[in-house]
Amino acid sequence: MKKLNLTILFFLLFFGCSSFQEKIPHVTLEGAWYKESKIIFSLGVATDTLPYDGVLNEIYTKNYYITLVNNIKIDSVTMKDKDLGFAESGQYELMDNYLIKKLKYGTAWIPDAIKKRKNSENDYLEVKFKVDVNDDYFLKFTKIDSSGNGSADLMKKIK
Repeated sequence: MKKLNLTILFFLLFFGCSSFQEKIPHVTLEGAWYKESKIIFSLGVATDTLPYDGVLNEIYTKNYYITLVNNIKIDSVTMKDKDLGFAESGQYELMDNYLIKKLKYGTAWIPDAIKKRKNSENDYLEVKFKVDVNDDYFLKFTKIDSSGNGSADLMKKIK
């Protein structure tokens, strides 16, 4: 009788967990996103939100992405924007709350960075970001230390 109860319990847990997992929505980055602001973290807690005035757009398809960046960096003497921006593209994947970019192409300083930092076995530079993704927003942690101090880009989906 104990074996029968254990067998029934096993099947209930197995099929119960399987159907529960199917109900969890699949997390995806597919779509177009823009950087709305920068979130500052102190000891793992969001402490400040800084508006973002530049351009940071990212477009994700099933496995590929492209990023366009033009930060605003005003020269205090000439009052002209010194940041010419850049673009990058490559493949990506989401794994265990991490965005792993395989950076293959780019403009400005990107080609030199790929050449200098890529693994000799690959034709790309791998960059990894911790992310927290939902339907309309995602946080991309750009600088965060082991104590939870740092910052994240708050990306909003373009609809």
